[in-house]
Amino acid sequence: MVGKPLMTPLVAVLVGGLGLLLEIVTILPPIDEATETNATLHYTQHGLVFLGGLLMGLALRDLIVTGRGVAARPE
Repeated sequence: MVGKPLMTPLVAVLVGGLGLLLEIVTILPPIDEATETNATLHYTQHGLVFLGGLLMGLALRDLIVTGRGVAARPE
């Protein structure tokens, strides 16, 4: 079943950018050094990296679907 993308291209780019920003922030030296001494922060960092990747993946999926346009489908 093919439906409309969940996000408009502008929203998809913004969500992808937010995911990228989240990934960058989690590996900045002050945060990365803090996670070496605190196990809770370390696992939270893993979760944030996963969330950033998920956001970028969703945004990329919607941009690809939007870029293909409406394909002819058998009905």
